[in-house]
Amino acid sequence: MDTKAFLQKALRGEGRYCIFAANSGDKDDRIQNYYESLDELQQAAYELDVKGYDVYFALGVLGEKNNRKVDNIKQLSSFFLDLDCGPSKDFPTQSDALDELKAFCKTTKLPKPYLVDSGRGIHAYWFLTEPVGKEDWIPAAERLKSLCTEHGFAADPAVTADAARVLRPIGTHNHKTNPPTRVAGLIPAPPTLVDFDEFYELLGGKDLVFPPKKYMPAAPNAMMQSLMGNTESSFRQILEKTYNGNGCEQLRLIYAEQEECTEPMWRAGLSIAKFCSDSDKAIHKLSERHPNYSIAETVEKVNLIKGPYLCNKFDEFNPKICKKCKHWKKIKSPITLGNVIVEATEEDNVVEAPSATLASADVQTYTIPTYPRPYFRGANGGVYMRSAGADGDIDEKVIYHNDIYVVKRVRDAEIGEAVVMRLHLPKDGVSEFTIPLTAVTSREEFRKSMSMRGVAIRQMDEIMQYTTTWVNELQARETADEAHRQFGWAGDNMEAFILGNQKIYKDRVEFNPPASTTMAMFPAFEPKGSLDDWKDMAEFLNKEGQEPYQYVMGASFGSALMELMPVACSALHIHSKDSGLGKTTALEAALTVWGDPKELLLYKEDTYNTKMNRGEVYHSLPLFLDELTNLAPKELSDLAYQYVSGRQRRRLTSSANQERANGSPWSFTSISTGNVSLIEKIALYKDAPKAEAQRILEFKVDRLFKDAASKLLTDEWTREVHNNYGHAGAIFVKYVMANLDTVTDLLRSIQQRIDREAGLTSENRFWSAGAACAITSLILCEQIGLLSYSPKPVLRWIIRVLKLNKNTVHDMHESVEQTLNDYVHENWNNILWIRSTEDRRGKADTGLDELVIPDATPRSGLVARYETDLKKLYLVPKSLKAWCGKQQINYASFLEDLKTKMGAKRVQKRLSKGTHMKLSQQSVLELEFDVDDSNEDTEVESTDE
Repeated sequence: MDTKAFLQKALRGEGRYCIFAANSGDKDDRIQNYYESLDELQQAAYELDVKGYDVYFALGVLGEKNNRKVDNIKQLSSFFLDLDCGPSKDFPTQSDALDELKAFCKTTKLPKPYLVDSGRGIHAYWFLTEPVGKEDWIPAAERLKSLCTEHGFAADPAVTADAARVLRPIGTHNHKTNPPTRVAGLIPAPPTLVDFDEFYELLGGKDLVFPPKKYMPAAPNAMMQSLMGNTESSFRQILEKTYNGNGCEQLRLIYAEQEECTEPMWRAGLSIAKFCSDSDKAIHKLSERHPNYSIAETVEKVNLIKGPYLCNKFDEFNPKICKKCKHWKKIKSPITLGNVIVEATEEDNVVEAPSATLASADVQTYTIPTYPRPYFRGANGGVYMRSAGADGDIDEKVIYHNDIYVVKRVRDAEIGEAVVMRLHLPKDGVSEFTIPLTAVTSREEFRKSMSMRGVAIRQMDEIMQYTTTWVNELQARETADEAHRQFGWAGDNMEAFILGNQKIYKDRVEFNPPASTTMAMFPAFEPKGSLDDWKDMAEFLNKEGQEPYQYVMGASFGSALMELMPVACSALHIHSKDSGLGKTTALEAALTVWGDPKELLLYKEDTYNTKMNRGEVYHSLPLFLDELTNLAPKELSDLAYQYVSGRQRRRLTSSANQERANGSPWSFTSISTGNVSLIEKIALYKDAPKAEAQRILEFKVDRLFKDAASKLLTDEWTREVHNNYGHAGAIFVKYVMANLDTVTDLLRSIQQRIDREAGLTSENRFWSAGAACAITSLILCEQIGLLSYSPKPVLRWIIRVLKLNKNTVHDMHESVEQTLNDYVHENWNNILWIRSTEDRRGKADTGLDELVIPDATPRSGLVARYETDLKKLYLVPKSLKAWCGKQQINYASFLEDLKTKMGAKRVQKRLSKGTHMKLSQQSVLELEFDVDDSNEDTEVESTDE
C-alpha cells in the first residue's frame, strides 16, 4: 500500500489534516502545517521527508482551528497501538512485538490489525468502515488501553487513547537511524476494515466510561491556573518520597501490607493512583499482592472512584497516623506529593497564536526553543526551574507563568548589544521587543523594561537571572545579528524588506527589532483603517486629468524599485505659483502606501540635516518634502547633488572625535513641492544650473480641486487619507520579491520605451529611472489589484513632461560669447572704458599729451579695460576667476574656450594707461570683443563735465 492509499484509510473524514515534522539534528527545527486535502498532505510529507525531517501525520481529522488539540479533533478513522522495540524497550525486537501482538489479539478476539514498520518499532491499526466522532472514539480507545494493561501487553499507553496523536505515514523514513529506515506496511494485502460497533463490543462496550479528568485544586489566580495546567502527579514519585521519609505513611502501609489492607483503605489508595499519570501501572501495584487480586475487579473499582481522597478521609479510615505527618494541614491530599511539572515536548513547543506586534501578519506558527538548563517549559507554557532540594528531592518551581524567552542577540552601532525577547500572553497574542543588554544587567532598568511590555510580576530577580542565562547560552552558540538601522531592502538580493517592526519576506513576516535610529519611527508604520477603505481612497484620483497625481502615487510605490536602478535617487519637484492647489494632500495620499502620511512627510520647518537624516533612515522608502520655497538657492543646489550621492554628509559624533556611523546608501524616489521652480531659484545662485536640472525633474500643476462642490468631496477625501494607511506597501514588496525576475524584466522594458519615446540619453538617467519605476509600479499595482489606474495615460503624460524638461535644459547651454557678455554687463561699472592711444610724450611740452579722457572710469575696482575704438578687451584673471566661482562656472574650461574660440592670449598691459592712475604692468587676457552696449540703463560715472 502506498502513501496515498494509506492516508485514505487512516483519514476518512472530511475536514483539515495536519503534518508535524521534526529535524532530529536540530531540536529547535520543528514544523507543523495544516492542509485542506489529502493530496496536499501527501505532497508535504514527501517534500519534508526528502529534506531529512522525521514526518508524522495527525490521526484525527481537524476542525477549522489551526491546532491539533483534542477539542479541535472532529473524527477518527482507526484505533492504533505503538509498540516500541529495542534493547531498552518493552519489546527487544520487532519479532517479539509481533508475536505478543498476535497472542494479545487471539486472547481478546480482536481482528487482525494492519501492521506498519515504523523504522524501529511497530504500529498496529484497525481501520474503521467509517469515521467516528471523538466523543465515541475516546471511551473505546480507553478500553483498548485498559485491555492492554489487563493482559500485560506493553503497547505505549500514552499513544493508544490519545485522539491528538501523530504517527509516521507509510512512504517516509525514520531519520533517527543511520542510514534512514523506510516506513512501510508489513502486509501487502489491503487492510480489512472493521465496524465500530462490533469493535466496541469486542472491547467490552457495555462497561465503557469516559476517561476521568485529573484532579486539580481550585486555581485562585492566573499564575496558579497556568501552574496547574502544567502539573500532573506521579505515583512513583509519591512512593519514592514516602520511602525517603518525606511522603505519606498511609500510602506506604497500603502498598507494603496489601494482604491485610482493608477495602476502604485500598479504595483510598486507588483514588490517589487513579489520578496519577502512571495510573495504569500504579493501581495494580497497589493491588497485585492481595490474595483475591483480580485485574478486572481492580479496574472496576477504579472506575467507580470520582476523585482523589483528601487527607481527612485517610485519617478517618486509619486514625493516629496522619496527625503525626509533617505535611498534616499543609496539603489537602497525598496526591500533591507527586506533583511534577509536565515538561513540554517537541510537539508542544510548536504553537499558533496571533501576533500582537506584527499588524499585517495573520496567525503565526511559533517554534518555542528549548530553554537553557536548569529552566524548562511546561507542557502548556510558562517558565520553570528544576533543582535538587536539601532533602535530595527534585524541586520544581515556576519562574513566570507565561512563555517568555530570548529569540536572538542584536548589535546596534550606537547602543551596543541588545536582546530580542518574545512574550506569549493568553489574550493579547505574541509580542516581540528589544531590551539593551545594559538593562538586562540592571535590576531597576530590567524591571521597568519588563513592566512596560506587560510582564506583571513583583519579584523580577528570577526572570532577570533566567534572561541572563539565555544571553550566555546564545553567546556561546551563535553570533549576534546586526540591528537594521534603516528601513527598506535588506540583504544583497532583496530577500527582505524592513517596514517598521516588520521584516517582510516573500512568504512570511518576522519581527524586526528596533535600532536606535529607527525606534522612534515604528509607530508611523502601524496600519490604520482597512485595505479596502484605502483602495476606495486611492480610487478618488482615478479621473481624467489627474495623471500627475496618479504618477505621484506610482512614484511612491516605485521607490521600492529604485534598488534595481543604477542611480541612488530620482527627484521630482511639483510647483505652482499659488497655494492650496492640493500638492501637499497628493503627497500625503501617496505616502499612505507605507504608513502615517503626517509622520512620514517632511515639512518646511524641518531642518536640512533632519531631511537628509530621514533620507538615510528611509533608505528605500520615498522621501517626500513639502514646501521648499523658502530654502536658499545654495541649499537647493546642495540638495540636488546630495540626492544622487546616496548618503548624507559625514559628521563627527558629539561625544568623541570620530565619525558618526552612517547607513548604507539610499535608493529611493523623492518628491518635493513649492511655489516656484527649484531650477529657476538655483539659477539665482549659479549660472545655468544644468547639472541640478538633470537631477530634478519638474512640472507645474494646476488646481486639483476647482469648485466649492468638489471641495466638499475633497475634504472628506482628505479625512480618508489620514485614516487609512499602511496596508498596501507590504503587499507590493511581497509581490516584488516573489516575482523579482519578472518585475526586473518589466522595469527594463518600460525604461527602454520611455527613453526611446522621450529621446532620453545617459545624462537624463535620473529622470529615466524615476519615470520607469513609477510607471512599472502602476502596472504592477493594477495586476495585484491595489490600484485600478490605467498606466497608459500616465505614461503619455510623463513623456510630455520629460520632453519639456529636456528642452529646458537644452536652453541652458550658453556660448562663450554670451558668458563673457554676462560678465562684462555685471561688472560694467568696474571696467575702464577708454579710447586707445599711442605714446605721444615729447611731442608737446604741456604734460597733457599722454592723457586720454576716458568714457567711464571704474567705481570700486578695476576688473577690465576696454578700448572702445579698437574693440579690445583686457581682463584681469583674478577677478574673472572669482566671478566664475560665484556663478558655478568651470574657470579652466571657460578660459580654454576664450583662447580657442575667441583668440584670447596673455599679455603684459598697464590697464590704467591714458589716465592719471599710475598702475604698473600686469598679466592680463587680451581679446577682440564687440561689446553689446545695449545696457543703457546701467549707470556709469562719466568724466565729462
